[in-house]
Amino acid sequence: MPRGDTRLRTESGQLNQIAERLRARRRVLKLTQEQLCGRLADVTSSRWIAARKEIVHLEAGTRIVSDLELLALAQALDCPPNWLLTGEEATPKTSA
Repeated sequence: MPRGDTRLRTESGQLNQIAERLRARRRVLKLTQEQLCGRLADVTSSRWIAARKEIVHLEAGTRIVSDLELLALAQALDCPPNWLLTGEEATPKTSA
């Protein structure tokens, strides 16, 4: 993508589509944003020391999520990455 081009966004203008599910899952687990940051540090062996403001931006959809971050978030929130992306559970493919 050339510099200056508009990034792909959701219909509501967000830069990621996990925002609402991320916030909802964190709340189901009764975690604060700071506690989620701690879990992210744990699951990534402190390779990602997320600041609360990063979680704020992720939950608002104003920040892009990398593939590695998506996997870490799924692990920290004890949910499948596919669910964070689509809201659907991952189902194994059957051989034909």
